[in-house]
Amino acid sequence: MKKLASERRRFGYRRIHVMFGRQGIVMNLKKLRRLYREES
Repeated sequence: MKKLASERRRFGYRRIHVMFGRQGIVMNLKKLRRLYREES
């Protein structure tokens, strides 16, 4: 997630959630939002 967020600055947690879903990674949206906020 760090790599994705750094490569695509304008992507928020919602777009990253969609990209994870396309790659087959299933993650709760609330958990993803919390992790995204901690990394930023």
